Amino acid sequence: MNKYAISDNIARLLKQEHMTQHELAARIGVHDPTLSKWMTGQRQPSAYALLRISRVLGVTVEKLMEGIEDG
Repeated sequence: MNKYAISDNIARLLKQEHMTQHELAARIGVHDPTLSKWMTGQRQPSAYALLRISRVLGVTVEKLMEGIEDG
């Protein structure tokens, strides 16, 4: 997996949902700097964090990780 795939997909989905990084961080229960590190590719979210992000953004974890279209 490209280490930037998750951050690129989150950024695209945030824009699509008209949501800020701060709003997403609050909704998934993490601090802004944590989400920022995920968004810049400095760190990778845990599986549980990916699940929370996917639920808030309305996509599968697979789509978040690889950008695969839901079928």
